[in-house]
Amino acid sequence: MKKLLILLSFTGLSVLLPLSGHAQVGKMFPSLTGETLDGTPITMPDKAKGKYTLIGMAHSSDAEQDLQTWMDPIYQKYIAKTGLLDAAEDVNVYFIPMFSGSSMPFYDKSKKQMKETTQKDLQSHVIFYKGEITTYKTVLSIEKKDTPYIFLLDATGKIVYTTSGNWTEAKMDEIDEKIQ
Repeated sequence: MKKLLILLSFTGLSVLLPLSGHAQVGKMFPSLTGETLDGTPITMPDKAKGKYTLIGMAHSSDAEQDLQTWMDPIYQKYIAKTGLLDAAEDVNVYFIPMFSGSSMPFYDKSKKQMKETTQKDLQSHVIFYKGEITTYKTVLSIEKKDTPYIFLLDATGKIVYTTSGNWTEAKMDEIDEKIQ
């Protein structure tokens, strides 16, 4: 079993995780363009279209600890595919650190550090974004800076499930139900 080796160092960095509650269910995920750790430009939800997509976002260093609780279970089930869920092969997974305002000077250093410490098979699953985040906070109803957010998008890019905070088996079960 592979061990998840993503080091998220959010000191001075804003990272955004999907929304809490169910306010955004049924709405399209807003367009977001960033770059993966392996240097590939990606625009969401365009990249997500065609299959379910699970997105994890964090808006601050305070959200890092709870986001970390999601990484290994998501990696094992949807990236390494060690889970028993047949649909796991059909799920895109992306973690999106967002840099804005005072965190922008940390973008290059954080990206370089994360690239050096992240397993090769995960580098295409981390999308770095820098720019304005007010729109995303508003559209996705991200209310708590210190909380990670998780979004599940359907094959069209529409939000079908949202949650926030640390990983729990119950939350993962809800995601699995939506995918099946």
